[in-house]
Amino acid sequence: MKKFFTREVKIGLVFIIAIAVLFFGLNFLKGINIFTPSNHYFAKYQNVGGLVSSNAVMIKGYKVGQVRAIKYNFACDEPFVVEIFINDDIKLPKGTVFTLADEGLMGGKIINISLGENDNLYQSGDTVPTTIEGGLMAQLGDIVSSLKNSLNNLDTVVNVLKLAVNSPSLQSGINSLGSTLVDLNKTVAQIKSATATLPNTMDKVNNIATNFDKKIEELDINSIVASLEKTLADLQNFTKTLDNKDSSLGLLLNDRGMYDNLNTTIQSATNLLVDLKQNPKRYVNITVFGKKEKKEKNEKK
Repeated sequence: MKKFFTREVKIGLVFIIAIAVLFFGLNFLKGINIFTPSNHYFAKYQNVGGLVSSNAVMIKGYKVGQVRAIKYNFACDEPFVVEIFINDDIKLPKGTVFTLADEGLMGGKIINISLGENDNLYQSGDTVPTTIEGGLMAQLGDIVSSLKNSLNNLDTVVNVLKLAVNSPSLQSGINSLGSTLVDLNKTVAQIKSATATLPNTMDKVNNIATNFDKKIEELDINSIVASLEKTLADLQNFTKTLDNKDSSLGLLLNDRGMYDNLNTTIQSATNLLVDLKQNPKRYVNITVFGKKEKKEKNEKK
Protein backbone atom coordinates (compact mmCIF):
# COMPACT_ATOMS: atom_id res chain seq x y z
CA MET A 1 0.00 0.00 0.00
CA LYS A 2 2.82 2.31 0.80
CA LYS A 3 4.41 1.42 -2.48
CA PHE A 4 1.20 2.44 -4.35
CA PHE A 5 1.20 6.03 -3.00
CA THR A 6 4.55 6.80 -4.31
CA ARG A 7 5.75 10.26 -5.03
CA GLU A 8 4.85 9.98 -8.69
CA VAL A 9 1.28 8.81 -7.91
CA LYS A 10 0.73 11.66 -5.52
CA ILE A 11 1.95 14.16 -8.11
CA GLY A 12 -0.44 12.61 -10.66
CA LEU A 13 -3.41 12.76 -8.29
CA VAL A 14 -2.67 16.37 -7.46
CA PHE A 15 -2.41 17.15 -11.17
CA ILE A 16 -5.77 15.44 -11.89
CA ILE A 17 -7.46 17.22 -9.00
CA ALA A 18 -6.03 20.52 -10.19
CA ILE A 19 -7.37 19.91 -13.70
CA ALA A 20 -10.80 19.00 -12.28
CA VAL A 21 -10.86 22.09 -10.08
CA LEU A 22 -9.78 24.21 -13.02
CA PHE A 23 -12.52 22.68 -15.22
CA PHE A 24 -15.25 23.21 -12.64
CA GLY A 25 -13.90 26.66 -11.82
CA LEU A 26 -13.92 27.78 -15.43
CA ASN A 27 -17.43 26.45 -15.95
CA PHE A 28 -18.53 28.17 -12.75
CA LEU A 29 -17.05 31.46 -13.92
CA LYS A 30 -18.83 31.00 -17.26
CA GLY A 31 -22.10 30.38 -15.41
CA ILE A 32 -22.27 26.73 -16.47
CA ASN A 33 -23.54 24.32 -13.90
CA ILE A 34 -22.55 20.91 -15.15
CA PHE A 35 -24.62 19.24 -12.43
CA THR A 36 -27.87 20.77 -13.71
CA PRO A 37 -29.54 18.69 -16.44
CA SER A 38 -30.18 20.64 -19.62
CA ASN A 39 -31.30 20.33 -23.23
CA HIS A 40 -29.37 21.76 -26.13
CA TYR A 41 -30.81 23.45 -29.22
CA PHE A 42 -29.35 25.12 -32.28
CA ALA A 43 -29.98 28.55 -33.79
CA LYS A 44 -28.72 29.94 -37.09
CA TYR A 45 -27.90 33.63 -37.68
CA GLN A 46 -26.51 35.71 -40.53
CA ASN A 47 -24.71 37.94 -38.02
CA VAL A 48 -24.14 37.28 -34.34
CA GLY A 49 -23.24 40.94 -33.58
CA GLY A 50 -20.63 40.10 -30.94
CA LEU A 51 -22.41 37.12 -29.34
CA VAL A 52 -19.93 34.84 -27.54
CA SER A 53 -20.07 31.64 -25.60
CA SER A 54 -21.55 31.83 -22.09
CA ASN A 55 -23.87 34.73 -23.04
CA ALA A 56 -27.22 34.44 -21.31
CA VAL A 57 -30.43 33.01 -22.72
CA MET A 58 -33.50 34.73 -21.23
CA ILE A 59 -37.26 34.32 -21.07
CA LYS A 60 -38.96 37.58 -20.04
CA GLY A 61 -35.82 38.74 -18.26
CA TYR A 62 -35.20 35.44 -16.43
CA LYS A 63 -32.07 33.45 -17.27
CA VAL A 64 -32.94 29.90 -18.35
CA GLY A 65 -29.75 28.94 -20.15
CA GLN A 66 -26.67 30.12 -21.99
CA VAL A 67 -24.76 29.96 -25.23
CA ARG A 68 -22.52 26.93 -25.17
CA ALA A 69 -20.68 27.23 -28.48
CA ILE A 70 -20.68 29.12 -31.78
CA LYS A 71 -19.70 27.46 -35.04
CA TYR A 72 -19.45 29.09 -38.44
CA ASN A 73 -19.38 28.18 -42.10
CA PHE A 74 -19.16 31.26 -44.34
CA ALA A 75 -20.18 29.26 -47.40
CA CYS A 76 -23.79 29.20 -46.12
CA ASP A 77 -26.41 31.96 -46.18
CA GLU A 78 -26.60 31.72 -42.37
CA PRO A 79 -22.99 31.04 -41.50
CA PHE A 80 -23.28 31.05 -37.71
CA VAL A 81 -24.68 28.06 -35.85
CA VAL A 82 -25.15 28.75 -32.14
CA GLU A 83 -25.49 25.87 -29.70
CA ILE A 84 -27.69 26.80 -26.75
CA PHE A 85 -28.13 24.95 -23.47
CA ILE A 86 -31.48 25.44 -21.71
CA ASN A 87 -32.60 24.09 -18.34
CA ASP A 88 -34.29 20.73 -18.60
CA ASP A 89 -37.52 21.99 -17.00
CA ILE A 90 -38.05 24.56 -19.79
CA LYS A 91 -40.10 23.14 -22.65
CA LEU A 92 -40.13 24.87 -26.03
CA PRO A 93 -43.41 24.56 -27.98
CA LYS A 94 -43.51 24.85 -31.75
CA GLY A 95 -43.54 28.49 -32.84
CA THR A 96 -40.81 29.48 -30.37
CA VAL A 97 -38.31 32.03 -31.70
CA PHE A 98 -34.75 32.78 -30.54
CA THR A 99 -34.20 36.54 -30.84
CA LEU A 100 -30.67 37.95 -30.80
CA ALA A 101 -30.81 41.25 -28.87
CA ASP A 102 -28.74 43.73 -26.89
CA GLU A 103 -28.43 43.06 -23.17
CA GLY A 104 -28.26 46.78 -22.35
CA LEU A 105 -26.58 50.05 -23.15
CA MET A 106 -23.13 48.86 -22.07
CA GLY A 107 -23.72 45.11 -22.09
CA GLY A 108 -23.18 42.49 -24.71
CA LYS A 109 -25.61 40.28 -26.56
CA ILE A 110 -28.25 37.93 -25.24
CA ILE A 111 -30.80 35.59 -26.74
CA ASN A 112 -34.42 36.24 -25.80
CA ILE A 113 -36.82 33.33 -26.16
CA SER A 114 -40.37 34.08 -27.34
CA LEU A 115 -42.37 30.98 -26.51
CA GLY A 116 -44.90 29.74 -29.05
CA GLU A 117 -48.41 28.46 -28.43
CA ASN A 118 -48.54 24.88 -29.56
CA ASP A 119 -48.97 21.45 -28.04
CA ASN A 120 -46.06 20.04 -30.05
CA LEU A 121 -42.63 20.60 -28.50
CA TYR A 122 -39.12 20.96 -29.86
CA GLN A 123 -36.87 18.09 -28.90
CA SER A 124 -33.32 18.43 -27.65
CA GLY A 125 -31.02 18.88 -30.64
CA ASP A 126 -33.63 20.61 -32.86
CA THR A 127 -32.93 23.85 -34.72
CA VAL A 128 -35.25 26.71 -33.61
CA PRO A 129 -36.22 29.68 -35.85
CA THR A 130 -34.42 32.95 -35.14
CA THR A 131 -34.72 36.71 -35.56
CA ILE A 132 -32.34 39.61 -34.98
CA GLU A 133 -33.54 42.62 -33.02
CA GLY A 134 -32.33 46.02 -34.16
CA GLY A 135 -29.46 47.08 -31.94
CA LEU A 136 -29.04 50.32 -30.07
CA MET A 137 -26.83 51.78 -32.79
CA ALA A 138 -29.44 50.99 -35.44
CA GLN A 139 -32.08 52.72 -33.34
CA LEU A 140 -29.74 55.66 -32.86
CA GLY A 141 -29.21 55.76 -36.62
CA ASP A 142 -32.96 55.96 -37.18
CA ILE A 143 -33.22 58.69 -34.58
CA VAL A 144 -30.38 60.64 -36.18
CA SER A 145 -32.00 60.29 -39.61
CA SER A 146 -35.32 61.55 -38.24
CA LEU A 147 -33.49 64.36 -36.48
CA LYS A 148 -31.80 65.39 -39.73
CA ASN A 149 -35.16 65.52 -41.49
CA SER A 150 -36.59 67.56 -38.63
CA LEU A 151 -33.66 69.97 -38.79
CA ASN A 152 -34.10 70.38 -42.54
CA ASN A 153 -37.80 71.09 -42.05
CA LEU A 154 -36.95 73.51 -39.25
CA ASP A 155 -34.47 75.31 -41.49
CA THR A 156 -37.16 75.65 -44.16
CA VAL A 157 -39.60 77.04 -41.59
CA VAL A 158 -36.99 79.55 -40.39
CA ASN A 159 -36.40 80.75 -43.94
CA VAL A 160 -40.12 81.17 -44.50
CA LEU A 161 -40.40 83.10 -41.24
CA LYS A 162 -37.54 85.39 -42.29
CA LEU A 163 -39.28 86.15 -45.58
CA ALA A 164 -42.54 86.77 -43.77
CA VAL A 165 -40.93 89.07 -41.20
CA ASN A 166 -39.24 91.12 -43.90
CA SER A 167 -42.43 91.36 -45.96
CA PRO A 168 -43.90 94.91 -46.22
CA SER A 169 -47.40 93.49 -46.04
CA LEU A 170 -46.60 92.05 -42.60
CA GLN A 171 -45.47 95.46 -41.36
CA SER A 172 -48.65 97.10 -42.62
CA GLY A 173 -50.65 94.28 -41.06
CA ILE A 174 -48.92 94.86 -37.71
CA ASN A 175 -49.70 98.59 -37.93
CA SER A 176 -53.34 97.81 -38.71
CA LEU A 177 -53.39 95.38 -35.81
CA GLY A 178 -52.13 98.15 -33.51
CA SER A 179 -54.96 100.48 -34.49
CA THR A 180 -57.43 97.60 -34.17
CA LEU A 181 -56.20 96.93 -30.65
CA VAL A 182 -56.66 100.60 -29.76
CA ASP A 183 -60.25 100.51 -31.04
CA LEU A 184 -60.79 97.27 -29.17
CA ASN A 185 -59.56 98.85 -25.95
CA LYS A 186 -62.00 101.73 -26.42
CA THR A 187 -64.82 99.30 -27.06
CA VAL A 188 -63.93 97.33 -23.92
CA ALA A 189 -63.89 100.55 -21.89
CA GLN A 190 -67.35 101.45 -23.21
CA ILE A 191 -68.64 98.00 -22.38
CA LYS A 192 -67.24 98.30 -18.86
CA SER A 193 -68.91 101.67 -18.34
CA ALA A 194 -72.18 100.28 -19.72
CA THR A 195 -72.06 97.24 -17.52
CA ALA A 196 -71.30 99.35 -14.44
CA THR A 197 -74.99 100.31 -14.24
CA LEU A 198 -76.16 96.81 -15.01
CA PRO A 199 -76.48 95.72 -11.32
CA ASN A 200 -78.78 98.70 -10.55
CA THR A 201 -80.87 97.92 -13.62
CA MET A 202 -81.13 94.28 -12.60
CA ASP A 203 -82.18 95.34 -9.09
CA LYS A 204 -84.98 97.48 -10.57
CA VAL A 205 -86.08 94.63 -12.79
CA ASN A 206 -86.10 92.32 -9.78
CA ASN A 207 -88.17 94.83 -7.80
CA ILE A 208 -90.65 95.13 -10.67
CA ALA A 209 -90.91 91.36 -10.92
CA THR A 210 -91.40 91.08 -7.14
CA ASN A 211 -94.16 93.72 -7.16
CA PHE A 212 -95.81 92.01 -10.10
CA ASP A 213 -95.73 88.69 -8.22
CA LYS A 214 -97.31 90.40 -5.21
CA LYS A 215 -100.08 91.92 -7.40
CA ILE A 216 -100.73 88.52 -8.89
CA GLU A 217 -100.93 87.01 -5.41
CA GLU A 218 -103.35 89.76 -4.29
CA LEU A 219 -105.74 89.02 -7.13
CA ASP A 220 -108.58 86.67 -6.30
CA ILE A 221 -108.14 84.34 -9.20
CA ASN A 222 -110.97 82.07 -8.11
CA SER A 223 -113.52 84.90 -8.00
CA ILE A 224 -112.36 86.19 -11.39
CA VAL A 225 -112.70 82.73 -12.89
CA ALA A 226 -116.14 82.32 -11.30
CA SER A 227 -117.25 85.69 -12.69
CA LEU A 228 -116.02 84.74 -16.14
CA GLU A 229 -117.85 81.44 -15.95
CA LYS A 230 -121.08 83.23 -14.91
CA THR A 231 -120.71 85.71 -17.79
CA LEU A 232 -120.21 82.87 -20.24
CA ALA A 233 -123.26 81.10 -18.85
CA ASP A 234 -125.39 84.27 -19.22
CA LEU A 235 -124.12 84.68 -22.76
CA GLN A 236 -125.07 81.09 -23.53
CA ASN A 237 -128.57 81.66 -22.09
CA PHE A 238 -128.93 84.84 -24.15
CA THR A 239 -127.91 82.95 -27.26
CA LYS A 240 -130.42 80.21 -26.48
CA THR A 241 -133.13 82.90 -26.01
CA LEU A 242 -132.31 84.32 -29.41
CA ASP A 243 -132.51 80.87 -30.96
CA ASN A 244 -135.84 80.13 -29.22
CA LYS A 245 -138.74 81.08 -31.59
CA ASP A 246 -141.22 81.27 -28.70
CA SER A 247 -139.44 84.18 -27.00
CA SER A 248 -140.02 87.82 -27.93
CA LEU A 249 -136.54 88.26 -29.28
CA GLY A 250 -136.83 84.97 -31.06
CA LEU A 251 -140.08 86.00 -32.68
CA LEU A 252 -138.62 89.37 -33.58
CA LEU A 253 -135.60 87.76 -35.18
CA ASN A 254 -137.25 84.72 -36.72
CA ASP A 255 -140.79 85.95 -37.68
CA ARG A 256 -140.67 87.31 -41.24
CA GLY A 257 -144.12 88.90 -41.04
CA MET A 258 -143.27 90.87 -37.91
CA TYR A 259 -140.10 92.02 -39.60
CA ASP A 260 -142.04 93.19 -42.66
CA ASN A 261 -144.62 95.02 -40.51
CA LEU A 262 -141.92 96.71 -38.48
CA ASN A 263 -140.13 97.69 -41.64
CA THR A 264 -143.36 99.10 -43.12
CA THR A 265 -144.05 101.09 -39.94
CA ILE A 266 -140.57 102.56 -39.96
CA GLN A 267 -140.95 103.45 -43.65
CA SER A 268 -144.32 105.17 -43.00
CA ALA A 269 -142.84 107.16 -40.11
CA THR A 270 -140.01 108.23 -42.35
CA ASN A 271 -142.37 109.37 -45.07
CA LEU A 272 -144.42 111.29 -42.49
CA LEU A 273 -141.36 113.14 -41.23
CA VAL A 274 -140.32 113.98 -44.78
CA ASP A 275 -143.80 115.31 -45.63
CA LEU A 276 -143.89 117.24 -42.35
CA LYS A 277 -140.69 119.01 -43.28
CA GLN A 278 -141.88 119.74 -46.81
CA ASN A 279 -145.51 120.78 -45.94
CA PRO A 280 -145.61 122.00 -42.35
CA LYS A 281 -148.81 124.00 -42.96
CA ARG A 282 -150.77 120.82 -43.32
CA TYR A 283 -150.04 119.92 -39.75
CA VAL A 284 -149.54 123.33 -37.96
CA ASN A 285 -152.31 125.98 -37.15
CA ILE A 286 -151.86 128.99 -39.50
CA THR A 287 -153.73 131.39 -37.14
CA VAL A 288 -151.19 130.82 -34.44
CA PHE A 289 -148.41 131.72 -36.79
CA GLY A 290 -150.37 134.78 -37.98
CA LYS A 291 -150.78 136.24 -34.48
CA LYS A 292 -147.13 135.74 -33.90
CA GLU A 293 -146.27 137.72 -37.02
CA LYS A 294 -148.52 140.62 -35.96
CA LYS A 295 -146.88 140.82 -32.56
CA GLU A 296 -143.49 140.99 -34.18
CA LYS A 297 -144.61 143.85 -36.49
CA ASN A 298 -145.98 145.87 -33.53
CA GLU A 299 -142.76 145.39 -31.60
CA LYS A 300 -140.77 146.71 -34.60
CA LYS A 301 -142.95 149.85 -34.76
